Amino acid sequence: MTCQYSLLQQEALLHIEGPDSLTFLQGQTTCDTRNLDPERALTGIYCTPQGRVVCDFLLSQLAEDHYALRMRRNIRASSSATFGKYIIFSKAELDDQRDDWQVVACWGPGAAPVLCEIFGIAPTTRFGACAGDDFVLVQVDEGGQQFECYLD
Repeated sequence: MTCQYSLLQQEALLHIEGPDSLTFLQGQTTCDTRNLDPERALTGIYCTPQGRVVCDFLLSQLAEDHYALRMRRNIRASSSATFGKYIIFSKAELDDQRDDWQVVACWGPGAAPVLCEIFGIAPTTRFGACAGDDFVLVQVDEGGQQFECYLD
């Protein structure tokens, strides 16, 4: 079984940390953050009050009270600025300057076994997630052959 991988340099993580992070995102985005946990990622969209799409994202939990929105790198700063107008009322902080976490794609019929060999675990459902001290893995397809890996 084979798999391939690639560093997704065009993707980046917008970090949000603090006890009010999910409450803030619940009020600002299209996803129901009550369904987010360390074993499930969520897709979502952030719109202005007028309904204009600011960004689409994949939301994952990196640690307790630490979340990441994976989005295109070229809109991370502008998305952070738009979120920043409203987050000042929450016990949460945005960080769009962190590049210590890298986004890597891993795909192919051998992807899940290879990830299990490297990390000791791999998600088994679409948008299923699993995490360790310095990684988060998200399965992004139904067949278990496409994964996003967030590596610290």
